[in-house]
Amino acid sequence: MIRPLPTVFLCAIVANLAWAQPQATQPSAAQNNQTVGSAPAGVKPPNIGEQVASDTAVVTVHGICPSGQAQTAAKPDACTVVFTREQFEAMVSSINVTNQKYTPPALRVFATDYATLMALAEAGEKEGVDKDPRFQELMRMARTRSLAESYRRFLQEKYANPSTEEIEQYYKQNIGKFEQVYIQRIQVPRVNPKRPQEKRPEFETKAREVAADLRERAAKGEDITSLQVEAYNSLGLAIQPPQTDLPVNPRPTFLPNVEQDIKNLKPGEVTKVEFEPSGLNIYKLRNRSTISLDVARPEIVRQISQSKVDAALKAATGGVHSDLNEQYFNPRPTGAPQPARLPARMLPPGAVQSNRPAPTGAVPAGGATPAATPASPAAQKTATPK
Repeated sequence: MIRPLPTVFLCAIVANLAWAQPQATQPSAAQNNQTVGSAPAGVKPPNIGEQVASDTAVVTVHGICPSGQAQTAAKPDACTVVFTREQFEAMVSSINVTNQKYTPPALRVFATDYATLMALAEAGEKEGVDKDPRFQELMRMARTRSLAESYRRFLQEKYANPSTEEIEQYYKQNIGKFEQVYIQRIQVPRVNPKRPQEKRPEFETKAREVAADLRERAAKGEDITSLQVEAYNSLGLAIQPPQTDLPVNPRPTFLPNVEQDIKNLKPGEVTKVEFEPSGLNIYKLRNRSTISLDVARPEIVRQISQSKVDAALKAATGGVHSDLNEQYFNPRPTGAPQPARLPARMLPPGAVQSNRPAPTGAVPAGGATPAATPASPAAQKTATPK
C-alpha cells in the first residue's frame, strides 16, 4: 500500500523535477495533491520505457512502512513501499500540470527525492508534527491552493477540444484575423536621424518635397526599395535606409487613420503621404491572402479553449470580493509626532492647515517663524484684555 504525501511535501522535488527537465514548453501552474492510482484522464503519462508492464515495480523504497504497518526495532528496514509503473506515472501526472513528457533522468531525480521526503514525513508523524496546529493550517492552505489550481487544470482539459462546428464558426466570424497583408513602406524622416534633437525647418521642408515626389513615382509602379534609397540620398543621409518590406506575422500596428488607408488599398496601390511619429511614410499594398482553415485550426482551438477557460474562471470569481481592514493592512506609525498646528489667528485668510508633519526646521508659509509673525491688528485687538 502506498502512502501519498501532501502537496506541501512535494514542492522541493517538483522543483528538482523541473530543474532536471529543461524541455518544459509552458510555465507551471501548480502542484496538485492527488492520491496515487490510475493516471488522471487527459494527462499525458511520463516518457517511460514502454517495455515495462504497467503492474511492474519501478520504485521500491526500503525502510518505509505502508500506512497501518508498524516498523519493528529489530528489523528497521523490513518494511518496503512499492510503486508500480502505473502508480508512479499517476503520481508524476498529478503534478505534471504542463502535460509534458519527462526524461528518464528527471524521473530518477523525482523518485529519489520522493523517497527522502517519505522518510522525513514518517519521522515527523512519529514526533507528532502532524498534530501541530501550524501543520494543520499549512495543510488547509495547501488543500485550498491545490484545489483551486486543479480546477484550472480541469477547465483546460475540459475545453481543450472544441467541436468542428465551433472551429468553423469562429473562422467565419473572425476571417479578418487570418488575413495576411504584404505591405511595403517608404520612410522619409522629418528630422535628421543623426541629430534628432535638432528640428531644422529646412530639413522638414525638403523631406516633404521628397516624400511628395516619391509618392507619385511609387503610384506609377517604380520599385519601392530603390525609391527608399533615393529618399535618403536626396536628404544627404549617409546611413543605411530601413527595410521596405514589413513583417506579415505578426502584423505591424498602425495608427487608426493609416490602418483605414491601407485597408482601402487594392494590390499595387499606394497611400497618400502619411504623417506619423516615425516620419513621412508611403505604404504600398503588394498582395492580400487568407490563411486556410486547416492552417489556422491550431490557433483557433487555442483561442476558443482559452476564452472558455477565462469565462469559467470569471463566473467562479466574479461575485467574490474582499473587504480589508485598513487599520490593520495600512496602519499609521505608532508614536509618530503629531503635525504642529498654528493658532488660527496666525493663518492667512482662507488658509487650510495640512495634517502632514512639517520637516525639521521648516518655516511656515510667508517665510517667518510663528514667534516672529505679528498678529494682525484685528487679532491684536481681539486678544487685548479689556
